[in-house]
Amino acid sequence: MLEGSEMRKRVLSVLVVLLLIGAYAAYALSQPKLSKVKGCVNPFKVVKPVEKTPENWSSVHVFAKVLTSRDIRGIAKPWEVDYKNVKIAKHELEYNGEKIEMLAMGIPLKDGKHVIAYYKFSKPVQGVKVRAYLLEFIISEDNKRITTKAVTTNGEVTPLSSCEHECSSDADCNFLCMSYCCSRDYNIPCTIACCGACVWTGNLAYFLGCVLTECPWCYEACNRCIEYGTYCMDTAP
Repeated sequence: MLEGSEMRKRVLSVLVVLLLIGAYAAYALSQPKLSKVKGCVNPFKVVKPVEKTPENWSSVHVFAKVLTSRDIRGIAKPWEVDYKNVKIAKHELEYNGEKIEMLAMGIPLKDGKHVIAYYKFSKPVQGVKVRAYLLEFIISEDNKRITTKAVTTNGEVTPLSSCEHECSSDADCNFLCMSYCCSRDYNIPCTIACCGACVWTGNLAYFLGCVLTECPWCYEACNRCIEYGTYCMDTAP
């Protein structure tokens, strides 16, 4: 009798997971096309942080988000994600005199060398509704670098095998010339001092995932960009 009851619970759990995934997929497919991005923008430079609330999502909730987000699944496969160590927070921001929300996710990958930074705004910020970065870091005594391996904007993924310099203005592209930071020197002491919500435990992937979620402005301020690049975003979302 106990075995039968346990089996029913397991079957019910599987059905719940499938229903959640189906609901998220239907939601994603029903969403309208995102707005056009106008010019080379960094949304963090034009918004002001007001308040932050940590989120506690289940692994199933995160998995569903990975499956339904074009930006996340465009730069990582679902089985590559370290679901137990994903950090999530909602930020209240001020933009153009009004309050908006931003969902931030720091998503470490299982290889221990890559982190995805994912940001979704409740309203477009200069045309940016969703932006994500695939970051790779090197740890050695003489080389401490964070390198951008891919960028997504509103679902369009741009892989970056090196520091690209494809364009100097929008006229060089079919749509827009976008700028990004190719690589940064990371500064752990500065980041720890700036972002009190994240504790350094010796694991850079988990620490960066936390900082990119809780304190993206600290990440930008403390970790100096040493080379900027450009790439063409050739189609509007």
